[in-house]
Amino acid sequence: MGCGASVPQNGGGPPVTRVMPAPAQPVSEAQSAISFQPTRSNRSSLEKINSLTDRASPEQVLQNLLEGNLRFLDGTVAHPHQDFSRVQAIKAKQKPLAAILGCADSRVPAEIVFDQGFGDVFVCRVAGNIATPEEIASLEYAVLDLGVKVVMVLGHTRCGAVKAALSGKAFPGFIDTLVDHLDVAISRVNSVSAKAHAAIKNGDVDMLDRVVKENVKYQVQRCQRSVIIQEGLQKGSLLLAGAVYDLDTGKVHVSVTKGGSSED
Repeated sequence: MGCGASVPQNGGGPPVTRVMPAPAQPVSEAQSAISFQPTRSNRSSLEKINSLTDRASPEQVLQNLLEGNLRFLDGTVAHPHQDFSRVQAIKAKQKPLAAILGCADSRVPAEIVFDQGFGDVFVCRVAGNIATPEEIASLEYAVLDLGVKVVMVLGHTRCGAVKAALSGKAFPGFIDTLVDHLDVAISRVNSVSAKAHAAIKNGDVDMLDRVVKENVKYQVQRCQRSVIIQEGLQKGSLLLAGAVYDLDTGKVHVSVTKGGSSED
């Protein structure tokens, strides 16, 4: 890991005493965040990641993200492209394969959640992962100039921005302009039933997360209004996905995909 101690390399330096590892035990989220030991499966992951080029299909790029999330979950993170040689290799030009519009919440850093490194993902973050014209413009740049194959809207459970919008309260400063963008998602869930409406107002977490999922779908629809993104979807050169990160488990659940070679 970036903050860990250096490991002596083969050839030169004092001999290293090798200790056989103890039998594998279930790894908690806290343990996996503390230490990481390279394994054969991890080296295989690095080889697969490094073989992914701009010739990869949108489906392969999305699969790479989801496999990274699985590595994050089971404690076998590969930490790809996170050394200084990678910094030097991409200093002249970036060539990410995916763009992510995520929430500004500090608990959902996309590069860590998907086990990615420098230059792998083009990330836009704003509270509520709302697709404003400015955010969509950034995604359009990623598609048109950088050639990303996947655009993902990434929400998360128990989103504070969604909760604020559900409260119906007035907020100071420019916060109101942010929560206004979430009204459509709220109205879609509110229309289900009076009982659902009451549950939301009473702070029901399950209902809150229903609005979170609906908001992701709505922001995906807003992204589809972009002529540049729509063109990529029609050509099959771009896949637009909506997903939700679970704060309790660390798992990313894809809820909707558009475009690519197999549109849902």
